[in-house]
Amino acid sequence: MAAYEYKIVTSADSDEDDETMLNELGEDGWELVGVTTSEVTYVDAGEDGGGAADADGEGEEYVEEVVSYYMKRTKA
Repeated sequence: MAAYEYKIVTSADSDEDDETMLNELGEDGWELVGVTTSEVTYVDAGEDGGGAADADGEGEEYVEEVVSYYMKRTKA
């Protein structure tokens, strides 16, 4: 019976485009077995931690779509 190892990578994990990242993982023997997408909300705290506060005193929010890739390969 084959034994597998698993890895989860996200579109936020790399500065490369997703296609390049996935091709490099494939060259290393990783097989894509699943994909999910989600929206992540971030609050900008600014460079000094003080942030760009709005009228309510909270940082500016922005939403980013994050894609998670579920990979597996046979253990060596």
